[in-house]
Amino acid sequence: MSDPHERPVTHVVQDRFEDCIYRPGQVARCPARVPTAPLTPDQLDLLLEEGDQRVGGTVFRTECPFCTACEPVRIDIGGFSPSRSQRRLLRRNADLVVELGAPTMNRRRVSLWNRHRRARGLLTDHSRKDPVGYQEWLVDSCAPTTEVRYMLDGKLLAVSLLDLGRTSANSAYHYFDPAHGDRSLGVFSVLQEIELCRARGMKWYYLGLWVEECSALRYKSGYHPHERFVRGRWVPTARPAAERDPE
Repeated sequence: MSDPHERPVTHVVQDRFEDCIYRPGQVARCPARVPTAPLTPDQLDLLLEEGDQRVGGTVFRTECPFCTACEPVRIDIGGFSPSRSQRRLLRRNADLVVELGAPTMNRRRVSLWNRHRRARGLLTDHSRKDPVGYQEWLVDSCAPTTEVRYMLDGKLLAVSLLDLGRTSANSAYHYFDPAHGDRSLGVFSVLQEIELCRARGMKWYYLGLWVEECSALRYKSGYHPHERFVRGRWVPTARPAAERDPE
């Protein structure tokens, strides 16, 4: 029997140069690796610590030839406190019910996923839109993953896929109903999931990649204190003075 703390063995299954989706004109390289066995919570912690991301049954980290703009972000759960605007957002969404369960694929989820991507300009002619694509991207996982559901009067408004390690959690994906965009459900989900992690005694909440020049990713710098993975090491980033609540 393998040691659950042992470094996972992975095999590269895709490695190519592509156009960068975050910085037009740049070349991206993100070799996709498949673990030879499902990741244990401790192994997930290790890979996240080293800057890995997860998509479906693969893990990857950016290895772009001419650019280092992509920086993984993690929030210090113990030190985190919501800003005034984030507290207002929590009150505004107090009518939502949060449920946890196994990742699931059905017609309602696939439709909501596609509506979300279309509204955000992420759905292209080459995008997978079918149930098989949903299953491969959002249900199949090489890590311990739970589905976080955000409900209003029994209606599904948003879904998060949250990977759970022993000391950390990884926000692998989130989508929401664009008809409820005024609720800022993406921000609300981060706040809720930080509290879920706090209740589990976790230390870090990983929030994917941050790119300074990409406006769609700037919200990730709005949770403090957080760290960014810069050239192979985690660098603390304090809350800007202008955003600090008055005493």
